[in-house]
Amino acid sequence: MLLLLQLKAEAQCCSPGTPVSGSEYVGITPVRTIRSITFYRHSFSDTYYEGGEVSGYQGTTAGFDYIGEVLSYGILNRLSAELELGCFVNRFQNSDVLGRFTTHGFSNAVVTAKYAAVKIKDNLELTVGAGAKLPVSRKIFGDEYGVPYPQEIQPSTGAYGFVGQLFFHYSMEQKWKLIVLNRYEINGYNAENYRFGDTWIASVYIGRTFARHWTATLQLRSEFRLEDWQGEARYLATGGEVLFLSPQISYTFKPKLTLSVTGDIPVYRNYNGIQLSPKYAIGISLVKDFCL
Repeated sequence: MLLLLQLKAEAQCCSPGTPVSGSEYVGITPVRTIRSITFYRHSFSDTYYEGGEVSGYQGTTAGFDYIGEVLSYGILNRLSAELELGCFVNRFQNSDVLGRFTTHGFSNAVVTAKYAAVKIKDNLELTVGAGAKLPVSRKIFGDEYGVPYPQEIQPSTGAYGFVGQLFFHYSMEQKWKLIVLNRYEINGYNAENYRFGDTWIASVYIGRTFARHWTATLQLRSEFRLEDWQGEARYLATGGEVLFLSPQISYTFKPKLTLSVTGDIPVYRNYNGIQLSPKYAIGISLVKDFCL
């Protein structure tokens, strides 16, 4: 990770991977239907934390602009296949000590199969999913002398991995909805013999439809990450937990077209060592179903 003087500081907000859209459309897709989720996400960070407190060390900003696409297809009534793709249009880290790093390019792709163990009309669903993370690009960005930039600024982990998911959805009176989503990611070693720590994301959504086409959703999301590894050496100033509060407003057009705007606000942090923490993120997504 990035060595600042004698401090190892890992930009948790900018770890390579796929910044998945904050959409609730993550269950199975109706049979013979293609669902497209196109989204944009902007994130910014400028404050170091030590454990759960603001650190005395500052002087670095970081962030990214990301465009992603999630395509899912309903193979059977309870079985769907899904593909996640994305690209960092711009990714940067600007340090008073080491200067500015800038990268761009494709992130990891994720191919997943999802099966609805329980499905009762549109009111109740319990779905499990499993798939693989694939390094679309293994390009390593570096300076003019060929020295690689820090791992956390690279657009991709450059390694294969595993993704497991558990999704629960319950609708009440066609107005209220409760969604619980768990996602666990395991990363392998890349060509630089570096492995990003496993990540567990747990989200709870509470949403309500109001007016005719509007839906308001409030998400509480915990992102917990284990330490990174360089060969057999563990980076102690990596990993930790961040809790986000994410409001979302959506408008549904006809036929089956939904536009959503989402924000991310960190409300709790507990890092290992000193790390650069996300300050905010905003996103917009467009969901469309195509019936074949």
